[in-house]
Amino acid sequence: QQQREVHRREVVDGGMATRPESIDEFAEKVKQLYESDPAKVRFVLKYKHAEGSLTLRATNDELWLIYKTDQIAEMRRLEAVHLWLLAAMCDTTPEGLADASQDAGPQQDAAEHGRRRGKKGRRKQQAAAS
Repeated sequence: QQQREVHRREVVDGGMATRPESIDEFAEKVKQLYESDPAKVRFVLKYKHAEGSLTLRATNDELWLIYKTDQIAEMRRLEAVHLWLLAAMCDTTPEGLADASQDAGPQQDAAEHGRRRGKKGRRKQQAAAS
């Protein structure tokens, strides 16, 4: 683990990591990074509840893009960037992802309905039916 920390410092100190000043600049650079070579891009979203901060990192092992915020408005914009990236990885649009998740809803409910229940679950179900 100590070796891992040293590597992180080398990457950041080596000039490979960039921290864009604005959320718009970060979003644009993430899109450019993904479009340059989609197979190499990794994206990490990390939320720290104690700090109330959200950190996003995108990398292709040559360039690191890091953006950290504790502002709600920026978190919503970062969520939009994350949704765009997921849609691009699935070869669809963000609207297509929303439609697909709505279509999957009834199937998930049906799967949960068919799930076996233990004694407590049966008792609750019988009590609710009474």
